[in-house]
Amino acid sequence: MAIEKRRESEELDIYRPFEEMQRVMDRFFEEFPKIWPATISNEMFTPAVDISETDKSYEFEIELPGMKREDVQIEVNDGILTVSGEKREEKKEDKKGYKKIERSYGKFERSFSLPADVDDKNISAKFENGLLNISIPKSPEAKSAKRKIEIK
Repeated sequence: MAIEKRRESEELDIYRPFEEMQRVMDRFFEEFPKIWPATISNEMFTPAVDISETDKSYEFEIELPGMKREDVQIEVNDGILTVSGEKREEKKEDKKGYKKIERSYGKFERSFSLPADVDDKNISAKFENGLLNISIPKSPEAKSAKRKIEIK
């Protein structure tokens, strides 16, 4: 009889790692709602960008809903266009015991290699209704430098 009890206790010991894993998972799901909003608010986000080309320019349209013009920076350096900024979370006091945040907050940075035929001294930008429009004119000098190469 002592041997049977010993075997039963040995069999139970096999399952103890799973019991510990279950306790860890239970604790994770209990704590997750408390840390989730802080995790989301510190993440980076990537705004959507549409890029098009006309005969005279390259056009960028970047979606930045909820942002202000002063929160966005545009730079051109060595043929690279960089758009960056930060979308700040508005702190609202919530008296209920739960909260769900689906909006993106945090810093962003997008960089684009520009073609050689741009006139980077005459770039213009306009921010309106959450859309940033950047117009990069093509350089007439760079355009005239194109030539067809004959294959021999």
